Amino acid sequence: MDKRGPLFVDEPDDTKTEILKATFDALAEHGYANLTIERISQHFSKSEGLVFYHYDGKDDVLLDLLDYLLKRFAQVGMPVSDDGDPETRLRSLFDQVISEPNDRGVQDYETVLTELRMRAAQDEAFQECFNRSQDVFRETIQEILQDGVESGDFREVDPELVTNFLVTLVSGRTFERVTTGISRPIQSELDNYIKYRLLADAEDNV
Repeated sequence: MDKRGPLFVDEPDDTKTEILKATFDALAEHGYANLTIERISQHFSKSEGLVFYHYDGKDDVLLDLLDYLLKRFAQVGMPVSDDGDPETRLRSLFDQVISEPNDRGVQDYETVLTELRMRAAQDEAFQECFNRSQDVFRETIQEILQDGVESGDFREVDPELVTNFLVTLVSGRTFERVTTGISRPIQSELDNYIKYRLLADAEDNV
């Protein structure tokens, strides 16, 4: 998955992961509304019956896929080292999550997650899964901000409020890009936000 690492190995070594990979490919191609077990099986090298053996139906396998994707992204797409100053750690995190999706795998990942997020509007199980992942993302940002305030690198901002703003910015940009096909650059403005709004020596940067 671009610089974040692959979501799936080329040949998964267990049947359930192979089914999840097939589901990912089918969902990226057909979307939720047109997804069927038959279409999943078209991307699956083994019998369609094995899908039903492991899962009760489409939503069952999709929920397992969502859990897999969010955990995988936390492992390879959101690694933040404890080394370095808070500014470096914050910029490193956002370099990962808002980089341009030039790789097809990243584009498919964002498309699939958007499809599943729409499902969360009607299904509490999907909603809870997204909430757990979002909590990890929020906690990561908030911890960096808190460290920066305590070290004097950042101004006396409210880490929770700044986190809310940054998470909403990332989520909104991804949703717009997937649903409109337009990728609006925000990196330079985010840099300015960090430079002039967060850094304690912002006056020296003017």
